[in-house]
Amino acid sequence: MNELEQLKQQLRDYEDLLTDCMDDASYVARGNGFCDAKYSDDFIEGRIAELKKRIAETEGSV
Repeated sequence: MNELEQLKQQLRDYEDLLTDCMDDASYVARGNGFCDAKYSDDFIEGRIAELKKRIAETEGSV
């Protein structure tokens, strides 16, 4: 799998995660086996924006 395909897969994964978080308020991430915390929508949206930018840059350089 090349870099562009990996970036697009990561983007799909984060978009799915964001959708899952919106659909289910009880969706939690487990950290270090003892900590429960909700995923931050801001964090996920930031990652989505970053991945979209990297995809555009990668497609532009191909």
